[in-house]
Amino acid sequence: MKILPCLDDLMVGVEKSLPYNGAKEHYILDIDNAKLAQAVIAILEPVTAVPKPRKKKQ
Repeated sequence: MKILPCLDDLMVGVEKSLPYNGAKEHYILDIDNAKLAQAVIAILEPVTAVPKPRKKKQ
């Protein structure tokens, strides 16, 4: 999961790693920890942009 300032307080002590070669470091989210996953979603939902619809080709 991308490292964002809004998650700094919540993700203290969480392991970080590179998701693929050439990527920046990301948090490793333990999805088995439902309480943490729900807290992350609650923080990210209001700050995540909704994708704009693509224009159809004519």
